[in-house]
Amino acid sequence: MLELKDVQDAYKRIRPYIIHTPLLRAPTLDEFIGCKVYLKPEMFQLTGSFKVRGATSRMTLLTEDERRNGVVTASSGNHAKAVAYAARKMGIKATIVLPEGPNPAKLAGIQKLGAEIRFKGTQTGERVALARQLVEEKGYTLIHSHADFYVLAGQGTIALEVLEDEPDIDVIVSPVGGGGLISGVSIAAKELKPSIRVFGVEPASAPRYAKSLAEGKALTIETQYTIADGTRCNHADAGNLEIIRKRVDGLFNASEDRILAAMALCITEAKLVAEPSSVMGLAAAMDGQLSVNSTDKVCFILTGGNNDLSLLDCVIHR
Repeated sequence: MLELKDVQDAYKRIRPYIIHTPLLRAPTLDEFIGCKVYLKPEMFQLTGSFKVRGATSRMTLLTEDERRNGVVTASSGNHAKAVAYAARKMGIKATIVLPEGPNPAKLAGIQKLGAEIRFKGTQTGERVALARQLVEEKGYTLIHSHADFYVLAGQGTIALEVLEDEPDIDVIVSPVGGGGLISGVSIAAKELKPSIRVFGVEPASAPRYAKSLAEGKALTIETQYTIADGTRCNHADAGNLEIIRKRVDGLFNASEDRILAAMALCITEAKLVAEPSSVMGLAAAMDGQLSVNSTDKVCFILTGGNNDLSLLDCVIHR
């Protein structure tokens, strides 16, 4: 089981590759959300998202043989860009399996980093299957986006920074896609501060973990389209599900309309341009779903800012 020390060790490894992003107090959002709002803007990372933490945590541990053979990953975009970035910094060949019709901004970012790109289907399972096939055929090492011990440890470093910058934080709210971020964050946060509450938010059209918690087992579900492309995952990972069950204090959802409204709120009131997946916590809070009050100090993790500009144009014109 992942422990605080694993997250702390990961932080030492990844420091040369990441930015300690600021914890921003956003009082202009308080009246909309109903608490003292703090924002953790991971779009300030060089790759535009938090995913660089987990990818570099895993890739710094590659053996010399693994470095020579190269790596592969399957991702909807942000993790893929993080792997491509780390591979370029380390001089490693990277192959990326993307969904068909990916976010154009994320695709362009990956292409600039020089990784080999393949496209496969629209469901996570299809991409992962091709990635595993390439592991067998080419000898690559798989850098999984959310079902890897060292990736989770890297994502958990966000909690270290949040509680270093503001030890009195009462709640951390995390978007939930594959479940790696909230798993790593909840373990680190709860060990550092047992009284802290951790909430997760999924797209209303893809409630993998909520349904899995209700059924008592990790499920693969039929998902509908969501603009939160960073969370387009149709299955719950069993390991992450167990961490969420034990460590997370509440799991909520965000509708498509509320996600758009939260993006607009971020732009107009916080002056931050976040991608749809990033603002799901704010979207759920705007609906009054979170159990917080006006005196709670609540940190919302804004996971990235790699926006499809056509979507951003629609948000601006709302």
